[in-house]
Amino acid sequence: MALRRPPTRIELKADDVEEYDKIMKERRLLAEQQAMREQNTDGKNAMDESTGTALLGASPSSFKKPTAAERIGYRKPR
Repeated sequence: MALRRPPTRIELKADDVEEYDKIMKERRLLAEQQAMREQNTDGKNAMDESTGTALLGASPSSFKKPTAAERIGYRKPR
């Protein structure tokens, strides 16, 4: 017979939500920077002569879809 116990209770506090939002924002920025670097190495970017800015051919669908391990923040041991 299995032991019965009350369900585990996890409380989510405002500080936890702020920390989560901060981490997710940093990850999005890193992913965007990595995508830009990959595009630069592929030679797909062109310079706009009139403004001197780079024209990027990135679309939201061009980003790599994260795996389940990446979504939950799991890092493989080294």
